[in-house]
Amino acid sequence: MISRFSSLALLLSIVLIGACGSAVANTPIATPLPTLIAVETRLPTDTPQPTAVPTLPPTATPAATATPEPTATPEPTPSPEPITAPLAVPRGSVNTRPFAVMYDNHPNAYPQAGMDGAAIVFEALAEFGITRYMAIFIPGISPDMPVIGPVRSARPYYVEWAKGLRAVYVHAGGSPEGLLLAETSIELINMDALRGNASRYFYRTRDRSAPHNLYTNSANIAAFAAANDRPVEGLDEIGFTYSPEAPPEDRPAQQELRYFFIYREASVGWSYDPATNSYRYLRGNRSHVDAATGAQLQFKNVVVLEVPERPIPNDPKGRIEQDVIGEGQARIFRDGRMIEATWRKATGYAQLYLVDANGNEIPLAPGSVWIAAIPNLANLTVEGGR
Repeated sequence: MISRFSSLALLLSIVLIGACGSAVANTPIATPLPTLIAVETRLPTDTPQPTAVPTLPPTATPAATATPEPTATPEPTPSPEPITAPLAVPRGSVNTRPFAVMYDNHPNAYPQAGMDGAAIVFEALAEFGITRYMAIFIPGISPDMPVIGPVRSARPYYVEWAKGLRAVYVHAGGSPEGLLLAETSIELINMDALRGNASRYFYRTRDRSAPHNLYTNSANIAAFAAANDRPVEGLDEIGFTYSPEAPPEDRPAQQELRYFFIYREASVGWSYDPATNSYRYLRGNRSHVDAATGAQLQFKNVVVLEVPERPIPNDPKGRIEQDVIGEGQARIFRDGRMIEATWRKATGYAQLYLVDANGNEIPLAPGSVWIAAIPNLANLTVEGGR
C-alpha cells in the first residue's frame, strides 16, 4: 500500500512540474522598442525588464541660415523727356505722307508764300545759276497753310529726296528725267498740276504773270492725296535725331554764314540770332520774307551739303544733273556753332542722313531744318560762332 501511495505521489509531482513548465513557456514576450525612438515605456513589474535600448543623441538641428537682406532695387534711370519743338520731326513721329512742294525761285516769283510752315526745305540749283526750293510740310507737325507757292517744275534730284520721304510730290511739269522719275517711283504720289487728275487742286492769281502765279494749299494737297492714296511703308524711318538746344549763356553773340551756287553776286546768307537760337534767311543782303505773313524766314538748323553738279549733254534748256545718291561732305549749323559732317543717301526709300566721322548720326537742334546743296564747300564762308 505504502509503495502504491508513494508511486502515486511521485506521479502527481511530475504532472505538476510539467504544468508549471508549460505556463512559463506560454507567457507573451514583450515586443522590443524601435531602436531609433528614445522613448521610455513602463513594463509590468512582474514582467522581466528588457535590455535597455541605447538612446541616440538627438540629431543636431542645422543652424538657421541667415535671411539675406533684400537687395536694394536700383532707382530707374529716368528716360529723357522727348524733345518736342515747333516743326521738329523726331524719327517715328510721322504717320502720314509728307507733302513735298516744288517752289519757284525766279525773281518774278519772290516773295513766296507758305515756306515758314515747312518742317524741312531743300535748296538746290535749277538752271543758269537760279535755285529752286522743295518745301516739306508734314501733316500733324506743320500747320495747315492756306497759301503755298508759286509752284514750279520737277527735277530728278528733287524727286530722289522726295522718295526718301514717301511724299506727295507736288509740282507743275518738269524736265523729261524728272517727270519720268516722279511718275514711275512707287514711293511717291505724283501730283502734277499739268495733268488732268491734279489740275483742279491748283489755282492761278492775277497779281503775277504765268508761270510764276500758280498756287495750292494744304487742304487741296490732302484732298488729292486721299483720292489717290495707296499703302506705304517706312514712314517711321522719316525724321531726325535731336539733342537739347544750347542754353542762352552758351550761345555766341553772332554767327554769319554765306554761300553761293555759281555766281558769287547771287549769294545766300544766314544770320544767327542768339535770342531765338535761330538762323534768319537773307536773300543777298535783304531779309527773305514770307508773302503771306511778311515775317523773315528763320530756321533752327542750316545744313550745307557739297553736291557735285554737271550739265546734261545736249539739253536744249541747259539743265543740270546733281549727284544726290551716295555721300559727300557737309556742314551743320546749330546753336551758333558749325559741325563737320558727312551726308549719306542710298537709292529708293532711303532718306538723307547726316553722320560724324564714326558713322554716328549727328543730332540737330529741335526745330525746322534748311538743307542747301551747293557744288563746292569752298563757296561757303563763315564768320563768328563757336
